[in-house]
Amino acid sequence: MIKQVRVVLFLVMLFTSIVLLSSQTSAAAGAISWTKPVERETKQAIKGGTHKKQEFAFGDGDLYWIHQVTAGQNQQPYVVTIPVKGESATFRYRAVAANKQPYWAQVSLRDVRVLPAASGFLETENKSVWLGKPIVYAALGKGTIDEKLTLAPPVEVKKTAGGYVLQVRLPMRAGLISEMWALESAEPLVIWGKESLEQIWLTLDVTDQAKWLYDGYYYKSPSTYVPYTETSYWRIPENYVLRSFLYTGGSKAALDMGYVMLKASLKQQEQQGYWKSLPRSQWLQNDYGISEGFYDTRFNTGAAGMMLKGCALYQEGEFCDAAKRYTLFFQQHAVSNHYVVEGTRPGWLVADYATVGKKSNTHVSLNHQLAEINYLYSSYLQFGDPTDKDLADIMLGGIVNLGSRWIVSSGDLHYAYFPNGTFGRTDYPYLTYNDLVETQRLYKLLHGMEEPTIGKLMASKLAWMEKNKVAYLTIK
Repeated sequence: MIKQVRVVLFLVMLFTSIVLLSSQTSAAAGAISWTKPVERETKQAIKGGTHKKQEFAFGDGDLYWIHQVTAGQNQQPYVVTIPVKGESATFRYRAVAANKQPYWAQVSLRDVRVLPAASGFLETENKSVWLGKPIVYAALGKGTIDEKLTLAPPVEVKKTAGGYVLQVRLPMRAGLISEMWALESAEPLVIWGKESLEQIWLTLDVTDQAKWLYDGYYYKSPSTYVPYTETSYWRIPENYVLRSFLYTGGSKAALDMGYVMLKASLKQQEQQGYWKSLPRSQWLQNDYGISEGFYDTRFNTGAAGMMLKGCALYQEGEFCDAAKRYTLFFQQHAVSNHYVVEGTRPGWLVADYATVGKKSNTHVSLNHQLAEINYLYSSYLQFGDPTDKDLADIMLGGIVNLGSRWIVSSGDLHYAYFPNGTFGRTDYPYLTYNDLVETQRLYKLLHGMEEPTIGKLMASKLAWMEKNKVAYLTIK
């Protein structure tokens, strides 16, 4: 994987790893009673620009909406109005302390004229609204936006006879785009009071390091990506907020937004079955000659894994088909871009990155390889195609045939295997261990026994983690 990107995302993935493991036996893992929502999208010309609106109307009355205005020339703002019934209205929002740690803050609407500049939950005795923070940005191309922080409008609060009215004046500036989204319900979207749930929601950032926009999930751009600014964000194929929604659930907000976010990801999937990383990575360009629009196996396998989960959870045929398309694409990638590892069993290591349609000769990260194996085993369990299990077994053989060579003298594991047969780079503190645990779980489920080499790598990594005081979840 691209180290520069992964370092930024590590804390999110660490928490997601814990959430993922702890939820494997939970009720959230099964299908739900679900009525497919009605999706509507409108686009109309307005003075000086264009207004787009997308809605998902859920069977229980919940409503998700997002407005987007694009201006060709400066005009008066586009006003979004949100009526809120109820006298005792509060706004719970995710604030960030000086030490950059998030915490929950709360204000009463009767005490403010504008809401704090953050996403959060507006709650009354009659209504619950998850409000996104309004955003203004410039589209830089290649799936990247540049946020214009000084232009972001406030959410104004006005008292009415029966409650309140919120108004957002989305700027219409030449060459810029303004957006605002919300999820509304007559029932609580999240039932607060359980510490573990509150801590989970604190990690779900759609305001600061990440953005939820009209066409998907964006993350802070690494400086090695092109285009780049200090306030740019790129559309990343793997949505970490969505992962938590699908695997932990526990709220109407997670159930509704999980579906909405999967639908956005579905629209971004290429016809061949993969999701492009649209910017150019300077590092991939310099080391391997891979330019923009590249294929990243870890990001893609994560995105496809969520489609697989959505297939089971929502019983949605489109999500099932998307997972199958990716599986076929990955099978073709693996056949065309692998290194044969000789040993006691057939073994392949599959290249991490590619320009689709060209031969790839990149390194193989241990965590990428494990994640791909885990996806294929999971796909086999969902759809029963033996090709998935067979390929996973061969890829597991690639790891097993190298055996203890993965282990560093300190007990840690090498991050990657390189095309010249060498190993190198520093592994993540926790991520690969989590992948190993999941591989062992799936292998035992399918083969009736644990895989000894995977067990050895797990034990070595765990001992290193304990020695270096790395937090981890004990699996029982």
